[in-house]
Amino acid sequence: MDTKRIFVLGNGFDLAHYLPTAYVHFMDAMMVVESCEEEKELGFDDLFQKYISGECSDRDKDFFTKTKELYKTDDWRLSTDTVNDLQAKLKDNGWFQHFKHHLTDVDTWIDFENEIENSLLSFDFIFNIDFNNSTISDNLNSMYPSAEPDVNIEKILDNEKIFDWRLLNQTGLKVNYFINLLKSFGVLKHVYGHITYEIENKYGRQPIYARQESKRLTLKDYEVLEEYRERKISEHITQTNIKKSFDNIVETKYLSRNSTVYTSFKEIEIYKKTLKDLELFSEIFTIYINLVINQLKPAKPLDAFGDLEKEIDAVYTFNYSDTFERLYPNSLENQLNQVEVQYIHGSAERKNIVLGISDLDEGKLKKYKIYGFVKTFQKLVSNTDYMFLDNNDVKLTSKPPINYLLQNDYEIIIWGHSLDSSDGEYIREMFGLNDEDLLNRVTIKIWYHGSQHMQLANLMHIMGKDVIQEWMKKGWLVFEAAPDIYAENEKAERS
Repeated sequence: MDTKRIFVLGNGFDLAHYLPTAYVHFMDAMMVVESCEEEKELGFDDLFQKYISGECSDRDKDFFTKTKELYKTDDWRLSTDTVNDLQAKLKDNGWFQHFKHHLTDVDTWIDFENEIENSLLSFDFIFNIDFNNSTISDNLNSMYPSAEPDVNIEKILDNEKIFDWRLLNQTGLKVNYFINLLKSFGVLKHVYGHITYEIENKYGRQPIYARQESKRLTLKDYEVLEEYRERKISEHITQTNIKKSFDNIVETKYLSRNSTVYTSFKEIEIYKKTLKDLELFSEIFTIYINLVINQLKPAKPLDAFGDLEKEIDAVYTFNYSDTFERLYPNSLENQLNQVEVQYIHGSAERKNIVLGISDLDEGKLKKYKIYGFVKTFQKLVSNTDYMFLDNNDVKLTSKPPINYLLQNDYEIIIWGHSLDSSDGEYIREMFGLNDEDLLNRVTIKIWYHGSQHMQLANLMHIMGKDVIQEWMKKGWLVFEAAPDIYAENEKAERS
């Protein structure tokens, strides 16, 4: 009986086709959108200016050089309306603002998922710090003593609340990380701060005093400060400079209170905000996939080579793009039917993508019941193609065959998936197919890019070294270098 061929695709498949679907590609593109002028249309070279101009590694520059050769990038445009819409969505999105602070330590989508979990755990850590009397305060003079007590600070500040970051400082941990996290999601509003008047006279420059001021000062407030300044500055002063440095003001809707005393953060309200922002972040990424990746048209049809020229019985993709269907439409057709690509984590076209973490931490996060962050929960709610390896065309199930003659041979080709533990349930399912009771004959072929070391290490972590060693000895697990798409198409053009 012929071997049934199954493709399992990860993000490396899109990258192998020189499509900018890496986490850093997306973030760099969105930062260009966020900072561009209003009412502006963006072309491909605008969106990826850093890579096109060569302000990147040689490897990244080579990647985008090949992208521009393989696809009609000059024909692509992001409309003004889309740019405006994205700018509005990016402006107040907590996850986007948070990840802008982590451009050097978050390189991949796996890192992205890990940082979401780290952030949720960091919020839990903050929630478990006991408030004291000065954690949230109206009395600025008590928190920030000054030699000028006659200024009506509370009037200027409109009775906003100061968050004393020194509470976090006592933990000895990364205070700036926590402050930026709270700020990104709007728990802290970075709008007030010290105003320092610096005078210049025959003695040189000297600071007079430091005070709190608002970015939203009214004209009357400025008049109060100006009158105060004129009363205090000597007639011998030749120049006055103003310096500002902002501190942290808390958004009180995220605080619980007992009478006039704030007692804690509202944990569920903050987690609701972070989940809402993750859903909006997913919308932003969906727009990126639909309007950027899915719209890049090949300069000429890509050649179907090697295993792509053979009959394919099923395709399972963890990607959100329609790359396989779009670039290799003929590979999905055989004599009997047309294979339907199964989108395990949802599709950008269907607007049901899954973006989150593998599970909630048992000891710290499950108590909040924030399952909206969990990919399994999202798959069930969004109705993705989550029935992995349960395809009518393949008839590959975990049930033993009625008799030996009904047994099939299977070749599962994994192309561009990291095989990280975040998708461990699918990996364990594949490695369970050669069980003695099932009488399957399954070979797993892993196409790697650069080196197989990372994927092999991930498999050993999930399945254990003994299982992996047995599979490799029996020839059930094979590692092969992935095809070079650019070279394959150059070869096809020459022949």
